[in-house]
Amino acid sequence: NTFPVSIKTSAATINGIHTDVAVLGFTNCVVVIITQLASVASIIQAVGTSIVTGGQGTFDDAQAVVEHLASCSEIPVEVKFVLGNSSATATCSLYQALATHIFQHRRGRDPMDSRPLTIGIGLDLPREFKLPLYEDSISLPQPGGFMPVVDAIAALVDDCFLMEPI
Repeated sequence: NTFPVSIKTSAATINGIHTDVAVLGFTNCVVVIITQLASVASIIQAVGTSIVTGGQGTFDDAQAVVEHLASCSEIPVEVKFVLGNSSATATCSLYQALATHIFQHRRGRDPMDSRPLTIGIGLDLPREFKLPLYEDSISLPQPGGFMPVVDAIAALVDDCFLMEPI
């Protein structure tokens, strides 16, 4: 669908749970909805930090920017919760990692697309992901344990981006 807004959808089973993704391409932002709950628990905005200012150590021409961003695996991203849980939980960390990963991957594919990414997300996570994080707690999931889930969801989102330009 392209009118009035470009919409792409995809679905898969991730960790045994049906997962739906919708990507909406507005002129001023890209909206990604990711849910295993048929609803959204948090809304997060991911915005690339500006590196194009001209002058020493920066880029003065668009082609240099494109080449640099296309070769970057770590594009600087500012992630903030617009609505929902931003407390220090493993869920919060997972959502932030996912937003960063999706933004960097999308920007790497299309370096000239500077639109912010707004993500509505609701994942059916184990109880331990919802508990507060404490430095002395060894029973909670480690952030590295998020990566298989992040990668699986990011691949599903990427399927939507690959269908045709958003």
